[in-house]
Amino acid sequence: MNGKFSTVLASLVVLQACSTVQQTELDKQVSALSTCEKIDALVAGHPKGFPNLRTAQTTSKYMDVWKARYHLVGDSCQVWGWGNGKFSYVCSLTEPNKAVAMEHFDQAKEVTQQCLGESWSLKQGERDQGEGTKAEYSVSGRNTVVTIVAASSPTLFATEWKTYYFVGDAADLK
Repeated sequence: MNGKFSTVLASLVVLQACSTVQQTELDKQVSALSTCEKIDALVAGHPKGFPNLRTAQTTSKYMDVWKARYHLVGDSCQVWGWGNGKFSYVCSLTEPNKAVAMEHFDQAKEVTQQCLGESWSLKQGERDQGEGTKAEYSVSGRNTVVTIVAASSPTLFATEWKTYYFVGDAADLK
């Protein structure tokens, strides 16, 4: 019995090592991508559920959340998955004030526009609810949108500002 357990344990260690090597190789490939290549990969990966972007998974009653392999805003982007094959890439960054949030918003918008190109149209304006600005890029024939938001986020003692970066279905932002 002890020999079988040792064999199973050794097999699991080898499988884990192989998985780690594959992850490390994928991480190397991802780190070599330019920002535009990452945005292109997000847009292409959205209909498939961002399979090469997802890392550590947390599951709850309502959705699955994975840490993202790269971050376009801040350093804590996630992939959200909830029934029926719906997935979104979501980043948020808490800012010290509105000016910094708007600076990051403008930078993200500029880079995104350069990367997506002329075929994508931009709709920009005030948010539907709350103070802030929203820029949404869409292209005819696709459900995928790229949305950047600078928004106030009132707390008990002060109002924070946040910058969000979203890739997913437009209907998921409502």
